[in-house]
Amino acid sequence: MERVESYLSRGDYKRALKAADDISEPLQRLVALAGVVVAFPRDEVLSRMFETLNSIRGGPEKAVAYSVIGRALYSLDHDREAEGYFERALETAQSLGSPRVKGEVLAAIARNLVLSDRYSDAFELFNCSIELLQTSRGLSSYAMEALIKVARLVERSADEIPNELALELYRLARDIYSSIFLNLQAKHLENKINLVENVLKRGKPIVEGLIGTGGVGLAIEMARFLPLQERAVVMLDLSYWFHLHEQPNLGRRVFDDALEIILVGKFKPRDGEIAGIARRFLRIGVLEEPLTLAGIIEDGHLASKLLGDVALAYACRGETGRARSIAEGIMDESVKNRVLEMLEGESHVGHEQGLPLTGGGEERGAVPEDGGAREVQREVGQEGGAETGEGDDS
Repeated sequence: MERVESYLSRGDYKRALKAADDISEPLQRLVALAGVVVAFPRDEVLSRMFETLNSIRGGPEKAVAYSVIGRALYSLDHDREAEGYFERALETAQSLGSPRVKGEVLAAIARNLVLSDRYSDAFELFNCSIELLQTSRGLSSYAMEALIKVARLVERSADEIPNELALELYRLARDIYSSIFLNLQAKHLENKINLVENVLKRGKPIVEGLIGTGGVGLAIEMARFLPLQERAVVMLDLSYWFHLHEQPNLGRRVFDDALEIILVGKFKPRDGEIAGIARRFLRIGVLEEPLTLAGIIEDGHLASKLLGDVALAYACRGETGRARSIAEGIMDESVKNRVLEMLEGESHVGHEQGLPLTGGGEERGAVPEDGGAREVQREVGQEGGAETGEGDDS
């Protein structure tokens, strides 16, 4: 499975399919193929899944396999066929004699329902699974082990649900841990429940507070509960944080995810917020992100001022050709003419004049922050304008 996931993360679908085919255990092979078909939706992959399904004989394995097929079909928008396979999964599970085995199988089916975005159905099925396992607890230690596994599966599923139903699954997992005296795990979930409730109540400021205190992992986790417009802003903030802390690859990945929300989902933050975050990138010498953000600002004057700042930052880094190209694309003629005049005169920009730069790496460069820089910033209207908006900082 790790090889399959590694190839998928690199977009190497052919090798991912080959690695999945090489898995000897049929159910594990089916799960791996389901991952491939989600990323690489081809009839060839789906046909191999059905071939693998036909090779599975045991009742418990067959029930889980049906739900894996159902999940794959949901990802391909074959909803009617997907529902049919989940029904076959439940029918097969109900025919099992052992309460413990039935409980484990129902939990696996519930997990596949979560991955199919059928959260309410998954919650009900997890409850049924736990009731069966609680009933069989006195019969064997295996039931206790199964209960712990299911609790972890419930918790993992809650971590992936982007709405209030996650709270119900967190509470369910917490109650299981408490019932078997795993108090540390129960306490951890109690803290997470309180945090989620706070995010759902107060929204973006709570997640921004997590970023400010270095709780980036929790911030990423909690951002899923925000409305998409606010989530995009938080992800841009996270991208800035990663760049600030010398993790540019993560920064670019989170930035791209935020752009997808804005451009594909059409959940655009306010222009002022976008401009404010863009200027924070500029201050640490990250230039491509502000250039991209300028392109999604609808206010032409504000976008022009930001492009002027970006052009001057490139000039400060010695990339005068790039700076001129950006400046030529500025729509506001007054801003464009001022920036081009500065680039022509070379009296306020460039390494040759010895202006100090913020940022510190060879690939960084930003608008200078000494007195000369403030003069340049005033020229293109960066400071003091109401358009800067709430996303800027002092």
